[in-house]
Amino acid sequence: MFKRILSASLKEVLYLFYFTVAFAGLAFGSYYFIKNVTFQNPENCKVCHYMTPSYNKWAASTHSKVPCLKCHNYTPLDSVSSQVKFLADTYAYNRRPLTNVPDANCLQNGCHEKRLIESKVSCTKRQVMFDHKPHFMELKRGIKLHCRSCHSDIVQGEHVKVSMKVCFLCHFMGAEKGGAFGGCGRCHTAPKEVISHNGRLFNHSDALSKGHNCAECHVEVESGTGIVPKEKCYFCHVERTDKYDDVDFVHRKHVTEKQIDCLFCHPIINHGKIRMSEDLVMKMTGKGDKK
Repeated sequence: MFKRILSASLKEVLYLFYFTVAFAGLAFGSYYFIKNVTFQNPENCKVCHYMTPSYNKWAASTHSKVPCLKCHNYTPLDSVSSQVKFLADTYAYNRRPLTNVPDANCLQNGCHEKRLIESKVSCTKRQVMFDHKPHFMELKRGIKLHCRSCHSDIVQGEHVKVSMKVCFLCHFMGAEKGGAFGGCGRCHTAPKEVISHNGRLFNHSDALSKGHNCAECHVEVESGTGIVPKEKCYFCHVERTDKYDDVDFVHRKHVTEKQIDCLFCHPIINHGKIRMSEDLVMKMTGKGDKK
């Protein structure tokens, strides 16, 4: 080949040079256009991916002015790889969008860079105090969490919103009946005002000062187990449940590495005043029955 090039006329060499430059320019221009124009318009993502519900949630969210690739990891090389898999009709191609959002993208300048400094926030209508730092920096129940572990896209009509159902799953699954990992006081404070229950006035502060605990009255605060049915694995894995009982491996692969939403696999656990003690007043006041 080299002998042929050396023996070729100057005109042939120039043709080869021009062709190489044109091809490189076309490739570079296409890459630049795809990366900086095509990929920057979230509308274009719907052309290849089944993601209209996700797109609609994004469009109605507080992140609607943030382009997809500001958060999600997806490059032109990923696009080329996907097209090859699609054209080859291989099992490896999946049109469902399941890209990761690196924590560094959430914490980048201009976004949420102060979240681990100003880590405590008051959230929900109950004003639950939540501290981001221990959830982000420490292992929780042996699991390395990410921003998306809580800020997922499972709330219909919203995007990267926190669902309390995720909190309930972590704090109640496997806990003793009527209790929670971390204790009730981690999220709740006792009502300061006197409340009425079945026609009787009740003061939480008095009850707690006498050594009573929450579970004496709130005997049932959760429903559901959160246990993943083995059949759920078949939704993604064809007849593959050999690692079902290896909880550490499953969470490392699905939560830590793949950032799969917890509730994609786990059934919901509900939390609230599901059942109260029938002799609540007598327990708390020692004044006999409720008549």
